Amino acid sequence: MRWPSIVALIVIALAGASSAARGTDEGPVIDADVRAVARGGTVRVLVELRAPLHDVAAIQRAQDEVVRGLTGTGARVARRYATAALLALEIDAAALARLEAMPSLVARVRRDGIMRPNDEAPLR
Repeated sequence: MRWPSIVALIVIALAGASSAARGTDEGPVIDADVRAVARGGTVRVLVELRAPLHDVAAIQRAQDEVVRGLTGTGARVARRYATAALLALEIDAAALARLEAMPSLVARVRRDGIMRPNDEAPLR
């Protein structure tokens, strides 16, 4: 292996370690457009979960916990991903508040929609 390859691997490893170290110290990242739309109704979102990427059982447990935590809100599951630490949901303001209260499970909430390259906002 050549030096540039080794340096690239070290940089990637350190970047992953620093984001994993942040872990649950910070709350979930909520995109601004999700907040704006959820205030006035419902919005379809992708919820990025804090679950090991290659552990299908852990991903399913995290999905189940998030769905249980949203009971009693206007949330609706649009799609569960079998091998990705994601959930597609339709949420309202109450569900968004619950997602924010789950920092150990939820890493990010972003608007779900079709995007073309170089688009600023989803088409939905």
